[in-house]
Amino acid sequence: MIIANAAAALPGERDFRLVDIFMKGGKIAAIKEAGTRVDPGGHSVDPSLSADEEILNAKGLLAFPGAIDPHVHFDEPGFTHREDFTHGSAEAARGGVTTVIDMPCTSIPPVTSPRALEEKLSIIKEKALVDFAFYGGINGHMIPEDISGVIESLAPRVVGFKAYFISGMDTFPAVDDSQFAAAAQACAREGRPLLLHAEDPDVIAEAIKERASIRGSQKHQWIDYYASRPMDAEVAAVLKALKLAGQYAKNIHIVHVGTAKAAAIVSEKGATCETCAHYLAFDETDFARLGASLKTAPPVKSPEQKALLWHLLAEGQIGFVTSDHAGAPEYEKYTDDPLTAYGGIPGTGTLFPYLLSEGLFAKRLTLDRFLEATSGGAARRYGLWQAKGSLQPGKDADFVLVDQNHTGRIVSSNMMSKSTITPFAGMVLSGRIEGTFVRGMPVYASIRLAAALGKKGDTIVNEAGMILAQPGFGKFLTWGYR
Repeated sequence: MIIANAAAALPGERDFRLVDIFMKGGKIAAIKEAGTRVDPGGHSVDPSLSADEEILNAKGLLAFPGAIDPHVHFDEPGFTHREDFTHGSAEAARGGVTTVIDMPCTSIPPVTSPRALEEKLSIIKEKALVDFAFYGGINGHMIPEDISGVIESLAPRVVGFKAYFISGMDTFPAVDDSQFAAAAQACAREGRPLLLHAEDPDVIAEAIKERASIRGSQKHQWIDYYASRPMDAEVAAVLKALKLAGQYAKNIHIVHVGTAKAAAIVSEKGATCETCAHYLAFDETDFARLGASLKTAPPVKSPEQKALLWHLLAEGQIGFVTSDHAGAPEYEKYTDDPLTAYGGIPGTGTLFPYLLSEGLFAKRLTLDRFLEATSGGAARRYGLWQAKGSLQPGKDADFVLVDQNHTGRIVSSNMMSKSTITPFAGMVLSGRIEGTFVRGMPVYASIRLAAALGKKGDTIVNEAGMILAQPGFGKFLTWGYR
């Protein structure tokens, strides 16, 4: 296929370039100035091109590298009442995400052994619609002396390891200091980052006591939830993690940072971190109108923190943005008690569109920083850069076509995930995804683009667009994938 006349976001460029993108065997074969071999009408002007070469005229559309969402909970196997890989990866494709990395903790069994990984892979490889990788897990059930062996055995098949300082999952408890220190050393030796959910349990326990003394016997309010997980909990956890890691601190990656001071400390010490779209879009004042649809852990913080996170992202002190996709059904989200409501939102489909509109188009992010935040940064951090993360010849033909002139409202019924309870519902964003291509294959297309391609979807279809690939198309990726 040839994508003709696209305004492409190419690495090292300050602005878009009008190009033709040539694809062969799922890879980008060449990127040439538009018009050299395909005219503005989308027709071949080069006799060397075969007559059956499929040409898609992308005139008027922007082409971006496919987004990478390196923090999803697709809950399979084990928690598929919340999400599964077919629906989760369909929602990813709808949102311009071409590669996801799934967490080890929200599946049964958790990915803490090669056997558990292969069991999970045997199920998911038949269902994924976009490319995917896994993290291994380090949890409180493990003996510190055994952690090195666990990491060594899993490292060839995963792109990192995940641990918690505080956890609400019986199947994946938090680690203690000795377990975390052992994991940091072993991960560094194997060349894999150690990811951490960084909230300090002692700080949270103290905050819960304080809220209880203030509230008394009154019914829980949303302030009881977000005040019980304060900024100090993130800062204390980050400081402890970096101290425990010692000489291996640069190998630590802090997930879903909502507190600017924590992110700044991480950057100063040479470690890395991510934030999520919801920390950039919302703050604690939004709980009054959004309630459970906004509940995550950590919770969103003050309006000032939101502004500071945008600044740190623009400056590169926060490496990239993830979704922490973790939806749940209504009966788990709407419990009438802020403390028992499920914490998590289905964010993989809103990640790229939100950053495109409110980051790039709103000029909070330069084109270069936008590309790092949505694709390049994660590709580098997780050993996928040789084939993913940018539009370059030799890399996988993963890209997103966007109509920049369209402004649309986020509608829950157009989401393709199992859960559609999202705080982003109703938000108006600039730009519309017309198509998502994975290794040259159109996986998602708007109704308009599907018609232009002559395609019909039969997996998942709604009023906005359709999935064109079949479950199982997604490829399993490991560190160093080419």
